[in-house]
Amino acid sequence: MECSFCGKEIEKGTESILVTNKGKAFYFCSSKCEKNLLTLRRKPRKIRWTAEYRAEKAIRLKAIASKKEAAKPEKKEAKVAEKRSEKVEKKEAKEKKPAEPEKKAEVKEKKKEKKTEKKEKTKKALKKTSESKSTKEGKK
Repeated sequence: MECSFCGKEIEKGTESILVTNKGKAFYFCSSKCEKNLLTLRRKPRKIRWTAEYRAEKAIRLKAIASKKEAAKPEKKEAKVAEKRSEKVEKKEAKEKKPAEPEKKAEVKEKKKEKKTEKKEKTKKALKKTSESKSTKEGKK
């Protein structure tokens, strides 16, 4: 026989039995269980030392663990997808490398053009300043 409150197995001859007016029988292993259920009106699933509480707790822990496990594969899949995209980008970069020498040549040509333009501008600026100096000296 089992205690109606804590769920502990009761030895024969040591239990106390309470039968309600409706005919329901409650078996108690100790006065502690009897007082908690009848006098204090506590629910066994909310009291930590009862079997009902432990069973409910095990169910809650399983639910939490299953949620964590369900969340982990999503993260792993995301990481795998990121790695795949990185690999694809690296491959594309490798494919673009043969075209880079051509780009380098173009860049060098552009730099040379810019340098020549700068030189021409400085020459023009020097000519203008020298002409303006000579005209000013001539007027004096």
